[in-house]
Amino acid sequence: MTYPGKGRADYLELGDWNAVCYQCGRKRKASYLVKHWQGYYVCPEHNEPRQAQDFVRSVPDNMTPPWAQPMPAPLSRLCFPNGQTAYPDYAIPDCAIPDFVSPFFDPSIT
Repeated sequence: MTYPGKGRADYLELGDWNAVCYQCGRKRKASYLVKHWQGYYVCPEHNEPRQAQDFVRSVPDNMTPPWAQPMPAPLSRLCFPNGQTAYPDYAIPDCAIPDFVSPFFDPSIT
């Protein structure tokens, strides 16, 4: 007797060949094996369907608003007469004029 012994797939069938089941390792004819969803060939009794949850698709979550606009430019600083004067504690940056005292200057307004 020769090693390995003859099995159920050891017969001549024209156009067919012997192959091994990926799951159990038994020798079968290639035409008997079926392709598993992962790409390898197995016996029909070892074939399992693909899990249905593999095909679930979620609803696309579009986070963009329907429209948008840029922020408005900052308002220019209002320069009041007290802010235009050159007196300390009354002058406002970008409004004060050097050596200038407004005729409308009121020291009671801070």
